[in-house]
Amino acid sequence: MNLGYQKSKTSIIIPMRSLNEGKTRLSNLLSPNKREKLIKLLFTQLLKKLKSLKNQFPLIFSDILVITPCEEVEKLSKDFHVHVLKEQNLNGLNSAVNKGICWSSENLYDSSLILPGDIIDPETEDIKKILEIGKKSKDSMVICPSTDFGTNALFLSLPTRFNFKFGPNSFYEHQKEAKKISLRSIIAPVDSLKDDLDTGKDLEKFKVLQPKFF
Repeated sequence: MNLGYQKSKTSIIIPMRSLNEGKTRLSNLLSPNKREKLIKLLFTQLLKKLKSLKNQFPLIFSDILVITPCEEVEKLSKDFHVHVLKEQNLNGLNSAVNKGICWSSENLYDSSLILPGDIIDPETEDIKKILEIGKKSKDSMVICPSTDFGTNALFLSLPTRFNFKFGPNSFYEHQKEAKKISLRSIIAPVDSLKDDLDTGKDLEKFKVLQPKFF
């Protein structure tokens, strides 16, 4: 076990909108009920894998924080003994992430890893790799791009002055922000975190992995 973990208190932040509001770009391919079930499945899959990682490496991170306005997401999170920061409305991804970072700093975490709840097939080894890189690189931002150059994982030391830019091309926007505050950007060498589920092409990938869902 890496003894360096003992000195690190890391939160994993997962912003989640209401289950019935997500995946609108798939509305011509899936019914509202099917989209809701899909989001729930992906989110549950991520929580299970994080729980497995925590059980195998109990010092790799401290806690998970889910930020959501959704009662069903809150209930599901608590089934996994996850912290929940409830919002009246999810006022954009950047607002939710900022609240998660503030919560983490106020509770004396020294670093945070931000993950979306809709990654198609995240591998625990890849999540572990990002955490390890981040813990060894205090003056750096560790980032994993999505296939369309969004951001699918972002690790930062705390406290931070980082200005989050989640949205289209955020992979590049986050590197610009890191440069502004003299943070070195480290691009994480992982593959399983690059694919989230937003388009018909992504849905085809998911069908191969989860044929029973269809």
